[in-house]
Amino acid sequence: MKLSDLVKKLFGKQAALDLNDPEQLALVKKVYGTYNAYKHIYHKMYRYYKGDTDAMRKYKFVTERSNLKINVNYIKKFIKEEVSYTVGNAITYESRSDNENIVKDIEYYTAHWDELHDSDLMKYLLIFTKVYEIYYVDENADFCSKIIKPTEGYAYTDASGKALFFIHAFKNDFETTVTYIDVYTADYIYHFDSKFNQIAVPTENMFGEVPVSIGKLTLEEYHDSLYNDIKGLQDAFETNLSDIGNEISDFRNAYLIFTGCTVDSNKIPEMKQLGVLEAKNKDSTIQWLIKNINDTFIQNTLDRYIDTMYQIACHINHNESMVSNLSGIALRSRLIALENKCELEEKAHKNIVKNRLRFLCLYLNIKKNKGYDYKDIKALYTPNIPIDDLSTAQMLSQTPEGVISKDTARGLFSFINNKVAEAEKVKKEEAESLPHDNLDNLVNGNG
Repeated sequence: MKLSDLVKKLFGKQAALDLNDPEQLALVKKVYGTYNAYKHIYHKMYRYYKGDTDAMRKYKFVTERSNLKINVNYIKKFIKEEVSYTVGNAITYESRSDNENIVKDIEYYTAHWDELHDSDLMKYLLIFTKVYEIYYVDENADFCSKIIKPTEGYAYTDASGKALFFIHAFKNDFETTVTYIDVYTADYIYHFDSKFNQIAVPTENMFGEVPVSIGKLTLEEYHDSLYNDIKGLQDAFETNLSDIGNEISDFRNAYLIFTGCTVDSNKIPEMKQLGVLEAKNKDSTIQWLIKNINDTFIQNTLDRYIDTMYQIACHINHNESMVSNLSGIALRSRLIALENKCELEEKAHKNIVKNRLRFLCLYLNIKKNKGYDYKDIKALYTPNIPIDDLSTAQMLSQTPEGVISKDTARGLFSFINNKVAEAEKVKKEEAESLPHDNLDNLVNGNG
């Protein structure tokens, strides 16, 4: 039976998988095979991010010659810049209905999370163009999340993109050769070994649906990745840079040519020590045999590789010298292509955060009886770029009163990360600055 027919048959008669049923377990096994078929692509993408490129792996060695391998990782450089630009500043939240409690609870119930969680999530999204985030409740009853790379997991979805089940394949720290498989369904989390034998009692899933967010940067997935765009340029640059480095190193092994004379090999060490060469014939010549390398051609080729990589990645080279009196507007205009690219990446990241907030609200409604609606929450991203706060302040001072709210105005400043908390600080300071009369003195007429 085809995989699509099996899915239609199974999900047509019930909403969630029961992996105690051999027929339904067979479906999961087929999907696990699909995951393994694509996993090698994502492994290679991750290799390139770590600098383990084909240029370094397949660099041709020449016997008895210099064989330096020079690794210059532009893929990592570009991805780190984009991560820093988009989520270098912490994500903040606001309520569309001005519910301050929901914003406070988001910060409180995620306070135990790793500070690098969102930046790591964005990093893997840019490396693979796909990433997963699973949600669970730990032993302390805290809402938690774990990032799953596409090398470690696979979500099987329906036509609308909703996850029907999620497969997480992993190895523990003690048995690095053994693979374990967790399968997340709407009702339970099943625990298997690599041969799909159950090794533990299924864990109940409190959320009532597959607790996973699927992050997609683009519908074309790895075909529309930074890796796919500049892989060839990265390999060519490293290969040519290694070649020229070895050419320079090989000058140490240059050959000395004696023409019209013979040299006693026993005297070579003595001549080398004294720095003197003796030729008995006046027409004899002694010279080095060296290569005539066109350094301009080589430098132009390397520069062309670098420039093309920057252009395709939509980045600018900050090492290039710029005019000293370049205005802030002119500097910002140079970043327009990168800003446009990062805005699209930000939207992909925000889709994950939206679903995360939905599961957080589910957790708070079930465990804390809060009654929150995730649609009331708005995630705010602040680009990690220099912002002219002085110009912002001057603009606001010249804006007629009643045009811009104080809440919106606070959000324009780069140093204010939480508008709600900042507003409360202002209220507290205003209350403390008011005069406090002694009521006893007022009653006795002494006030």
